[in-house]
Amino acid sequence: MATYHDTESLEYSSDTSDDGRFSPHPSSRVKRYARPLIDYVRNDWQFSNKYTHAPADEPSDPAKCLQLVMSIITAPRFRRYVVVYLMLVITCTVGWVYFLSPRLEEHAELLRALDPEVKEEVGGWFGTNALPSFDNIVQLGRLDEGLIPTGEKRLIVMGDVQGCKTELDRLLEELTFNPTHDHLIFTGNMISRGPESTDVVDLARKYSASCVRGNDEDRVLVLRHDMVEAGTLTDTSTDEYLDGQSSEQAKRERDLARALTDDQAEWLDACPVILDLGQVPNLGRVAVVHGGLVPGVELEKQDPYGVMNMLSIDLETHLPSSERDGIRWTKLFNKHQSTTYTTYSGLKNADIDEAKSRTTTVIYGHDSEKSLDITTYTKGIDTGCVRGGELTALVLSDNGKENLIQVRCNNYLG
Repeated sequence: MATYHDTESLEYSSDTSDDGRFSPHPSSRVKRYARPLIDYVRNDWQFSNKYTHAPADEPSDPAKCLQLVMSIITAPRFRRYVVVYLMLVITCTVGWVYFLSPRLEEHAELLRALDPEVKEEVGGWFGTNALPSFDNIVQLGRLDEGLIPTGEKRLIVMGDVQGCKTELDRLLEELTFNPTHDHLIFTGNMISRGPESTDVVDLARKYSASCVRGNDEDRVLVLRHDMVEAGTLTDTSTDEYLDGQSSEQAKRERDLARALTDDQAEWLDACPVILDLGQVPNLGRVAVVHGGLVPGVELEKQDPYGVMNMLSIDLETHLPSSERDGIRWTKLFNKHQSTTYTTYSGLKNADIDEAKSRTTTVIYGHDSEKSLDITTYTKGIDTGCVRGGELTALVLSDNGKENLIQVRCNNYLG
C-alpha cells in the first residue's frame, strides 16, 4: 500500500490560542494541520504494480486497430447508421434504374426523333409525301367559330360511347346539358358493341352534335357500302353461309349495318376523320380525332387510317401503328408541341399568346386500356364504358377552362 504522507513531518498547530488560553477543543480529538492538505499529496500510486503493465503485455498496433474497428462495428448506433445508409443506397439505385434512367433515355430518344438530321437519314418522315384519296371519307371538318366557348357557351367532348345510350343520358343529366348554349362533340366509336347504337346516333342528330369517324364506324360503314353494292343489305339468304365463316364481331357489325337507316348512315358518313376546332383560348389550336395524330404533319395530310387507329409510333420514321409495340404517339406529340412552344416563346419580344397559338392540342378516344390520360397537349378520354368503366366528358368553357365529368357504366361485354 502506498504511503501518501509522512506523519512525522506533518506540522500541527498548537491547542492553545494566541493569547495563551486553552482551546475549547482538546487536541486528542482533532489535529489541526498548519498547511493545506493538498501540500501533503504524493503521486506514489503511479509507481504501484497495480496500475502499471509490462511492455510485453501491450497489444500490437494491428491488434489495437482491430479492437477499434470491432468496437465501432458492434456499437448499436453504428449498426443503425449502416441500415439507414444501406436503405438510402438501395432506394437511390432502384430510383435510378427503374425511374430516372429510363425517363432520361426516353427524353433523349424523343429529342432525337425530332432531329431534322434523323429525317434525312431515314429518307423522310411519314406524312411528308402526297396523301392518297379515299372514297366515302371526309378527311377534315371545321367547327363553326361561333361555337367556341365564351360566356355561358360550352363545348362538351364525349369519349367512346359504344352504343351505351343509358349512360349517355345520365352523363348529359349530370352535365345539366342545355342545347341552347352547349355543343356536343363525339370522339368516334359512338356505335358498335353496346345495346343502343342507333339510339345514340339519333340523340346526336337531335342535338346537332359534331363527331369524328372512329375505327368502329369506319368498319360498319365500309361494310354497309359493300352490302349495298352486293344487294345483301336486305337479302339475308347468304347469312347462313357467312355465319359459319365469320367471327362474332363480324356478325354484330353486319347486324348493325342493317339496323342503321339511310339517314343515320349518311350522318355518320359525314363525320370527318379530323375535326378542327380552331383556336381555343389557352389551348392553342384544338383538334378532335379518334385515335391520334402524327406530330409535324398538317391536318390535311394526316393518314385517315392512322388517325382512326394509331396507338404507337416509330420514333425514326414517325410511322403510326395500331399495335402497342413501341412508344405511345402521345409522348412524341407532346414533346413536339412543347419544343414548338419553347422555340416561339424564347424569341426576343416573344408574345406568349402567339407562342401558344403555334401549338396544337388533341382530344381523342380509342385507347381504353390507357383510360383517362390528360396531358398538356393530348387529352385521352376513352375510359372503357362498354366494359363497365366510365363514360367521360371533357368540358371546355370560357377562356379554355377544362373540366372532367364521369358516370359509371354497366358491363355489356359480360
